Amino acid sequence: MKLSTALQNKRLGVIVAILIVIVLLPFGFSGVRFAFARRDQMPDVFLEMPAADTSCVRDTEYMRFRHMDLLKQIREEFIRDGIRGDESLTNCRDCHTSRERFCSRCHEAASVILDCFGCHYYPEPDSGAGGSDREVDHG
Repeated sequence: MKLSTALQNKRLGVIVAILIVIVLLPFGFSGVRFAFARRDQMPDVFLEMPAADTSCVRDTEYMRFRHMDLLKQIREEFIRDGIRGDESLTNCRDCHTSRERFCSRCHEAASVILDCFGCHYYPEPDSGAGGSDREVDHG
């Protein structure tokens, strides 16, 4: 192999390595920042909680991390199979009265897009009878 070809291959390897480092640098910075973040500096997400004497359809831990699975299951049972069970979005609204103080606040903190309310009407307690005429309750 010629010396010039070996130098070109070495130069190409260095350029590729530099590009890989440049592309991965933001991910590394985010990971290091998260690892060294102090818990007392992280914002707490305040969620409207129902009264203590009410019980949810599932335990708190399940609802916190898997409520979307439950909502999808209810939707599938109703739309595909025509089964209308006891669980529905209306039941959620009975205890969690404010979409802004419950659903939206948590989804904003988790950076998750909340698209349920393009179809589902979630009346705020102070809003009266106004608002959207579009209420679809699949469960």
